[in-house]
Formats: sequence, structure tokens, C-alpha cells
Amino acid sequence: MIRAWKAVVALSALALLTVPVVCAAQGQDELWEVTNKMEMVGVPMAMPPQTQQVCRPTGKSQEEEMVPKDRDCRMTDVNRSGNRTTFTMVCEAKDRFTGTGDITSDRDSYRGTMRMKGTMDGRPVDMTQAFSGRRVGSCTYEDPRQRQNTMMAQQCGQALDQMQTPMFTMEQSPCKSMKSEFCSRVSRTAQDMRDPAGYRATAERRADWQQMLSACNQDPVAVTQAACARSIEKRDYGFTAQYCEADARALAKQNCEGRAYTAAMSSEFAPICQRFASRPAGRSYTAQPRQSGVPPAQAGTPAQAPNVTDTVKEGADLLKKFLKW
Repeated sequence: MIRAWKAVVALSALALLTVPVVCAAQGQDELWEVTNKMEMVGVPMAMPPQTQQVCRPTGKSQEEEMVPKDRDCRMTDVNRSGNRTTFTMVCEAKDRFTGTGDITSDRDSYRGTMRMKGTMDGRPVDMTQAFSGRRVGSCTYEDPRQRQNTMMAQQCGQALDQMQTPMFTMEQSPCKSMKSEFCSRVSRTAQDMRDPAGYRATAERRADWQQMLSACNQDPVAVTQAACARSIEKRDYGFTAQYCEADARALAKQNCEGRAYTAAMSSEFAPICQRFASRPAGRSYTAQPRQSGVPPAQAGTPAQAPNVTDTVKEGADLLKKFLKW
């Protein structure tokens, strides 16, 4: 039953008028209020009727608007007699369909039916659509393909600003053609991360920074190693203690062990001593492993990557904006 309903929804996109929904506006084209009702063999409950306003270019016939623009469909056997038109439609994309239609129309209204048969996901489909329309005003027509391209460009631009990695790496993403621009930005980010301040800013803001760098052939390990080495040069031992475990342990052994607690905690190595050394009864420090919590990253070893399933789900959710029927 669920698969049958999915097929009904998909076929709705195939058979409904393909012009864009618009608001009533003055123009030289025709604004129509269109109602469609669909029934499918094998599905006991029909979809409720759907009504929307669409803008049709002046001079374009109703049967021409029935042909989907992106599914390799064509009209054949068009016959007109008075105000009645019959036609056949053939679609030869992945899901193959043939349809027969019958429309009766005048200047300001029409009504008709279309029956489509074919296969979807290897299953037979038999569907009937009843439709009607009435002219309600004027409008300015916009080519849906041009509108879609504009919207897609806007969405990809937003994804680029937000550095949404899956939108530029997943195979079916419409933004994949912009991967070079995305990777150019990632390269600059990787360079900034070789300094502790840039590393901290990105790591605290993005849990997926390692995947982002790896997607553009930037080595997260090498970036971390460079940032850790720089933190020691700059004596930024807070950064070293947080992100560079191996380096921090070596510094704790050298600068914390054997020192009085007060002296160690008042030194520049205090963040390292506090995290990687313990205070025994004699109030001197001895290096020891971290006791609880998630250990900081080893020098040259980035923190644990986000769950792969979460990353895939995020990419799938983003793609839903583009890959709709």
C-alpha cells in the first residue's frame, strides 16, 4: 500500500500541469485555476482533488501543457474536432508510460481526462486523471526551468556560504559543479587552521571540519600537527593542552613532574599540568593519563569524527530540497 501511494504521488508530478504556481498578477499571459483528481488501479482510496493557480503562456494549448518538460515525453496522434481534442503521450525516461487524453475546451474553460499506463520501479501502474480549469485573470509567465535554475543557484550559493560539504561531494547533488570553488574556500580554511587561533575557531564551530578538509584532499592530521607546533612556539599552552595530547604529555613530564603544586600552577604550563599531571600527597606533580571524559586529540590526530550515518543523513536531507518530484 505504501509503495502504491508513493507511485500515486510520483505520477501526480508527472501528469499535473507543469507550469509554475503563481499569484494573480497583471500581464499578457493567462491565469488559470486548475483542479485535478487522480485515481489509481490497486489503490482503494483516491487522492483528494488538488486546486492551484497556474500561469499559461498566451497561445499555448492545454494539451501541450500536459507534457512534462524533463521526462523525455512527447505528444503523438493529436486530433482536433470542434472544441474537442484527443491525443496520445509517450514517456521514455527511466519509468516508461503511455497515456491517452481527451479534452473539451473553449476560450475560458476546459475539462478532460487522461489515462496513463506503464511501470514504476518495475511495478505496473494504471492511473486515471480527471482535470478541469477556468480562466480567472492575467499574469506574466515565467519558464519553470529558468525559475528552477535561479532557485538552484541561490540554494547552492547559500550552501557555499555555509560550507555544507555534502552539497558539493554527493554524486547526485546539483551543486557538485561548484566543488572547485568550495575546495578553494576549504584550502583557505585549512591554511588558517595551521595557526592555533584559526584552528580553535573552526574546530569549535564545525564538528565536521575533518570531513570538510578530507573532501578537498586537505590532510586534517597535518593541519593539527602544524597548529600544535605553532602553539608551542607561541607558548599557547592552553591550546596545546586542549588539542595536542602527545605534545602536552611530553611537556607535563618535563615541566610538571617534581615541582611544587603552587609553583606549577603559577607557571605558564598550568593548563598542561592541570590536565595531564596529578598532585600526590607530597604536593608535587607526576604525569598521569587523563582520568575521565573524552581525551583531547593526540598531536597530529584530530578529534573523533562525527558518526558516518549522521553525515549521510545530513547530505540526504540537503538534497531533498533539489531532488523533488
